[in-house]
Amino acid sequence: MDLVYTITAAVGCTALLAQVAMQLLGLGGDDDHHIGHDVEAHEGDGNLFFGLLSFKTLSAFAAFFGLAGLAATQAGVESDALRLTLALGGGMVAGAMVMFLMRGLAKLQSSGTVDLDEAVGATARVYLAIPHGGSQGKITVELRGREVELLAQTEGPDIPTGASVRVLRRLPGDCFEVSRI
Repeated sequence: MDLVYTITAAVGCTALLAQVAMQLLGLGGDDDHHIGHDVEAHEGDGNLFFGLLSFKTLSAFAAFFGLAGLAATQAGVESDALRLTLALGGGMVAGAMVMFLMRGLAKLQSSGTVDLDEAVGATARVYLAIPHGGSQGKITVELRGREVELLAQTEGPDIPTGASVRVLRRLPGDCFEVSRI
């Protein structure tokens, strides 16, 4: 059994080290797998069973299965069944930890995309004067910590450059109706 533990520890540790090295060199990607044109699969998507079957999880299981089995042998555990149980337990704990860590890291991802609808209700500054009567000017508004330039128009009187306005609603063509504050 010691040969099995040694081989699985060597294979698992080598796979884990190769993954770390590839990620440090920028070759490992972010574990997103694109399938076809309209479908994306991300590591950890789906149910718990498929989350357990990632390459990282299986590598961690193999490495710690082997290491726990070797540690049990070195500690003088004489029963093959107990050594196997300890090895399986070590592998499962390591695999579960990797799975939960990967899921936790996946939840930390955020989109940098600005949703223009968030501008409605915000205060903005006129960047390019907005004439009355449906002609467009430009405003700048802060969305998610970014200053965004948007097309704007008003139903009221002309609004000069530098004036403060409230964004009332989104119009077709990514233009916004505003009123002077």
